[in-house]
Order: sequence, then C-alpha cells, then structure tokens
Amino acid sequence: MEQFLLLLACHFIGDFPLQSQWMSEEKSKRWEINFYHVAVYISVFIVAGAKLSLMSLIIIFVTHFFIDTLSARWKIINYIWQDQLLHVLVLVFVFLVAK
Repeated sequence: MEQFLLLLACHFIGDFPLQSQWMSEEKSKRWEINFYHVAVYISVFIVAGAKLSLMSLIIIFVTHFFIDTLSARWKIINYIWQDQLLHVLVLVFVFLVAK
C-alpha cells in the first residue's frame, strides 16, 4: 500500500506543481511541450525512488502522453476528473500488474 501511495504522490506532484502554466497552455499546441511535461512528470517517479521497472516507467510515460493529448490537444476528455481518473487507473494497473 505504501508503494501505491508513493505512486499517487509522484503523480500529483508531477502533474500539478511541476507542470508550469506555460506547459499547461502550450502542450495543446506543440507536441514537444507535451513530451517535455511528461518527461518532467516521469522524472518525479525516478527521483522519488518509486522502484518501478523500465517497462512500468514506459507504460506510465506513454499513457500519460496519450491521455494528455486526448485532453489538451484533441479535447476528447473534457473534464479534469476524467483525465485524472485515467491517470490513476494506469497507476493501479502498474501497481497490480506491471511492477
């Protein structure tokens, strides 16, 4: 359970305080800004010592990029709760399956 709480803490730190206003606004316009945001986001998991396999980090990275694209760029996900639910479900999957 502590590991999952660490994953959630990493998520919320990486997705909110470490995502600048500039990243939030520009990731919908330029692919490289979304990539930059996700790189900063995933670095939190690494620095915090979340003890994830390379495959788990790749899963989190790719899905975060895709979910944020659906939300910010393509406007398919319209509510922040939907965006966050998808991110948390990925973390649940990684915690339970991918480790």
